[in-house]
Amino acid sequence: MLLDLTERETQSDFDKMDTYLKTIEEEDFDCWWYARQVESGMIPACQFVKNAIARERAKLSDPNCLYYFDPHPGFRFFAFCRHFYHLKGDKGGTPFILAPWQIWVFSMLLGWKNKEGQYKDKRQYKVTYLEVPRGSGKSAMMGLFGLFMLSMDGEWEPEVYVAATKKDQANLIFNSVVRQVEFPANKKIIQHIKVRRKREYLISTKLQGGTFKSLSKDSKSFDGMNIHCALVDEIHAHPDSEIWDVLSSGSNKRAQSLMVGITTAGTNFSNFGFQQSTYMKKLLRGDFHDDETFACVWTIDKGDDLYTEDTWIKANPSWWTSAINHTKFANAIERTRNWPETKAETFTKLLNIWYQSSDKWLAPEKVAACNDLTIPEEQFKDIPCIIGVDLGWTEDMTALVNVYERIEKEAEGVFRKHYYVYPRFFSPSRLVASGSKPKYTMWEKDGLLETMPGDTIDYEVLQEMIFKEFRSHRVIETAFDRWNGHQMMTNIQNQFGRDAVSQINQSMGGLNDASKFFKRLVLEQRIHFHHDILVWNCVNAVVRVGNGGLILVDKDPGAPQDKIDGLKATLNALERFMIRNGSNGDAWEAIMI
Repeated sequence: MLLDLTERETQSDFDKMDTYLKTIEEEDFDCWWYARQVESGMIPACQFVKNAIARERAKLSDPNCLYYFDPHPGFRFFAFCRHFYHLKGDKGGTPFILAPWQIWVFSMLLGWKNKEGQYKDKRQYKVTYLEVPRGSGKSAMMGLFGLFMLSMDGEWEPEVYVAATKKDQANLIFNSVVRQVEFPANKKIIQHIKVRRKREYLISTKLQGGTFKSLSKDSKSFDGMNIHCALVDEIHAHPDSEIWDVLSSGSNKRAQSLMVGITTAGTNFSNFGFQQSTYMKKLLRGDFHDDETFACVWTIDKGDDLYTEDTWIKANPSWWTSAINHTKFANAIERTRNWPETKAETFTKLLNIWYQSSDKWLAPEKVAACNDLTIPEEQFKDIPCIIGVDLGWTEDMTALVNVYERIEKEAEGVFRKHYYVYPRFFSPSRLVASGSKPKYTMWEKDGLLETMPGDTIDYEVLQEMIFKEFRSHRVIETAFDRWNGHQMMTNIQNQFGRDAVSQINQSMGGLNDASKFFKRLVLEQRIHFHHDILVWNCVNAVVRVGNGGLILVDKDPGAPQDKIDGLKATLNALERFMIRNGSNGDAWEAIMI
């Protein structure tokens, strides 16, 4: 049996392990070895990995757990893999031995089963999400897993798919499987599996009549699928949830179908990939329960030194067991000190950090940290509210935001103001239905974007919504861009008094103080919201600096499709809070841009 490490892992430890695993039998198979080494600190890992392990461990000791663990399927996949060979790179021609972290992952997603009910003895997990850096061997690993699900999972006529946004990306995994099937040394174990070529490659098995195909967004074969296993590659590159949703729908017809998403981190904080990553990290933090989803994310922890090997090992579970060139890795990280334009590519691919490199005003990770609001708005109904309004273009997007200010106790004897933002976004229904803005379609489906009939925003409907807020909440005023919505402002004043409307100057300097205050609130996590469109608005914003250091938050002129309406509405409301607080308020402390 493989012994636990007593000192921090080294290359020689994993060389010995590789030799041992080539001949290990099932009675000595230990699928929890990796988990124990992480728990003991012998293998460095980030908090998300530790939480993922704790989540699985807890079920073992819970007498009321609805699931039981069967280690046999994990060993079957491990044993299946070692009959194959690495077919490229420095390891080419050597047996394919799963790394300890891979053994643990596949043992978990295959081994947990339902104790009772309609799906007794069927797998617990329907969805798996893995976020790992480049160099972790994910293409070869996932390719063999797809082949295993095609030929060894006991399913009749299994349909296995690998999907990505582009055909070339989907084929990275699929072609690795084709090469394995056609490699002469593998013929004995998979003699019943064939590769056929019509218009494109198709892998099929004679035993249960299964098929394995690759798909991309431009594929014409998305209809009528009855999926047993879907492998979705590089989710960070998916602009929307279309592919995931279609595959998920096609996997609902079988008792233990499996969706597997695998990706590195990315640079787009407004697409489906980042939404998935955020969801999975919240699951691992314990913010909610989702018993059908297994997730694990290998990255670094907040405050880690990016330029030390300990941090690199933490983010790379295959540091000792893959073909990662440690010298080249170190050189790439070091290069970012003097060439900051390389940070996005290097940090996302090598350290699995979501990173956006640009002249954007707000760091996306800081904005994401503020997207944490879980308090229902009704709890603020007796607290003063300012409604920020940004009417934008009537044929595109408009935002209304309710902003509340409340003093919170941060530590013993420390009290500071926090701000709570509840936004609503609106677009014309025909714009959303046209499909010209895929994000809008996705947001409408998720309930984040409200549509109004026709080609334009109906200001009278918005006005009635504002009237309703005055009657149901303690609204003290509305804050408008002074150049838009004159009739609406007049109508609000006629209903609720002259002080119910403030006009905000949004030119250079007009929102200077509110903008600097907003950035400070973000950095100190004293502003809270829970809305993906507002996150998108915030990370889209750029800043122009004028005379005397005055700033103007604006859209990126190179990306006019990237809106900031919700952010501008929030700044309008903050400007009014600052004026009401007066020059002695906390809002007027000095702050850097």
